[in-house]
Amino acid sequence: MQCALLILLWNSNLFPQNARDSIVNIGKYKLHIRESGIGDPAVIFENGMGEDLSTWKEVQPSIAKLTHTLSYDRAGLGKSDPAPLGQERDAESLAEELHLLLKATQIKGPYILVGHSLGGAIAQIFAYKYPKEVCGLVLVDPGDGRLDRMLQKKLPESIWAARQKELAEEMSKIPVSVRMEFDGLEKSGEEASNAFPLPRIPVFLLTGTKKNPDFPGNPIEQDLKLQLHKELAAHVLGIQHILVPESRHYIQNDAPGKVLSAIEQVLAIIQK
Repeated sequence: MQCALLILLWNSNLFPQNARDSIVNIGKYKLHIRESGIGDPAVIFENGMGEDLSTWKEVQPSIAKLTHTLSYDRAGLGKSDPAPLGQERDAESLAEELHLLLKATQIKGPYILVGHSLGGAIAQIFAYKYPKEVCGLVLVDPGDGRLDRMLQKKLPESIWAARQKELAEEMSKIPVSVRMEFDGLEKSGEEASNAFPLPRIPVFLLTGTKKNPDFPGNPIEQDLKLQLHKELAAHVLGIQHILVPESRHYIQNDAPGKVLSAIEQVLAIIQK
């Protein structure tokens, strides 16, 4: 009777998912990870620029009821060690960091990668470089380092200047590790734009289309982002492109149900 009750609790998702934090040595430095859930394939979460693993707090616990999950802090973020001085922090370098981490954890692949913003570029590049290690992709409003250059050409000089002023005020407050990722954004965008073909796996692309008329240039920025996402979708056979009008950039926080649904659909396809 007691065993039957435990099985019932587990199957009804009332049993705790045993989230566990640990520090993993990947060679020259150590990274902080959070694992929860059991099962295959593992879902690996990749954060946006400067974000720690808490960005997935609305998503990871629910997915952990279905399978094994891992989120982590990149070097210099959250509870991880800083990256070695002089190390590049562009998307290709960060994809290699993820590869080292997954090898060190010994989590069995292939994986479903879920990447937000810069994390989307990292996930895409990882899938391109290591196609046999990825079985699904969920790109959550992926960033494209080419967007700023495109936006500057579209905006009147006065609006561009106002935008840059607001961004400069924010950038003056950020840590060095975040600045390193920011400085690599344009290179990261170029790397992601060349990371084709992707493996023949389920790919979901989510685009936040809500606009903020109060931030200089944002409505045009959102239009350009959608254009870049459509170009990305045109390169990937069978991709599911989902527009999210209730969210701008942080879909995992503004509309977590859309991210959960995309991951669940990838899992359903793979586990058929």
